[in-house]
Amino acid sequence: MKKIATFVGAAALLAATLVPAFAAGNSCTNSTTGPSSNNTCSVTNTNTATVNNVNDAIIRNTVTAFSNTGNNSASNNTLGGNVTTGNASLNATVSSVANVNTTNLTVGMGSSSNSGINEITGPFSNNDAFVTNTRTANIWNSNTASVNNVVNATADTGSNRADNNTGPAVVRSGSASLGVNVLNHVNDSLTAVALGSGGTGNNTAGNSTTGPSSNNTATVTNTSDATVNNVNDLIINNIVDVLANTGRNRASNNTLGADITTGNAAAGVGVDNEGNINTTQVAMALGGFSQDASNGVTGPFSNNDTFLTNTNTTLVENWNNKCRSHNAPINCDPTDLGVFNVDNDVADSGSNIADNNTGGGDVIAGWASLWKNLLTHLNDSLTVIGQ
Repeated sequence: MKKIATFVGAAALLAATLVPAFAAGNSCTNSTTGPSSNNTCSVTNTNTATVNNVNDAIIRNTVTAFSNTGNNSASNNTLGGNVTTGNASLNATVSSVANVNTTNLTVGMGSSSNSGINEITGPFSNNDAFVTNTRTANIWNSNTASVNNVVNATADTGSNRADNNTGPAVVRSGSASLGVNVLNHVNDSLTAVALGSGGTGNNTAGNSTTGPSSNNTATVTNTSDATVNNVNDLIINNIVDVLANTGRNRASNNTLGADITTGNAAAGVGVDNEGNINTTQVAMALGGFSQDASNGVTGPFSNNDTFLTNTNTTLVENWNNKCRSHNAPINCDPTDLGVFNVDNDVADSGSNIADNNTGGGDVIAGWASLWKNLLTHLNDSLTVIGQ
């Protein structure tokens, strides 16, 4: 699968990096409490991150390129006509980049450990220890792109005429070479979400050495919610007309003959479309390597509760060319979306004419070569979730 960083010149038009962190560890402890005491210990971390990347793009490129040493005439001369053309070369590149979103969200709460402990509590005491971590990440990438490229490119050394001459007629055309590149890269969203609670340490909830008839509660709760929406709609229209020509030369109706020699015609065409590429990476670790919930050495007639709760919820939605982006037309039809290429290419060294000459007619045509490359990379969604 082709990944995001595959386009020359692509840049992050929007980069959002959020890195909130909460201490080395979260610890809540009731230790050595007196008789008949009411003790509460609470640590609460709440993190909410909302990132909205909303993009509109309309790109219209109209390119007309013409390189010409042909269309020459040496006709109706008494002592002959000579046409010699040089070379024609042309290079055209159209590059469009739009709607590239890069979002990195890293949230760490208690990178060492989370701990809620009641230890050495007094008789008849009420002891509560709470550690609560809540993380919510909402990321919305909505991209709408309309790209319309119209490219007309011609490299011409042909279409020369040396007609109706009394002396010999000579046509020598140079070579025509042409290169056209059309590159479109739109609607590319990279989202990386890393949510960690407890880090590489552990989560511990415990009641240790509690007093008689005491009520002890130790609770560690980690909740992590990540929602990522990638919504992309695109229309790419490429219309490319390419002509490399050294042919279509005429040397006709000459008394002492005619000689036509054409150069070579070469054309290279590349059309590369990339769009609706979504890469989503979500990593949520709650408690690192170990979880521990225990009651140890509790007093007679005591009530001891230990809770350790981890909840991960991840929702990733990829909607590509479904008329769901923020700027999709009301009457949008998914069948009207996508990539449409119309490509007409000609490399020509033929169609030369040396007719009706008294002294004979010679035609030597060069070679014609055409390279075409049409690449379409669309609706590529990669989602990696590690929990």
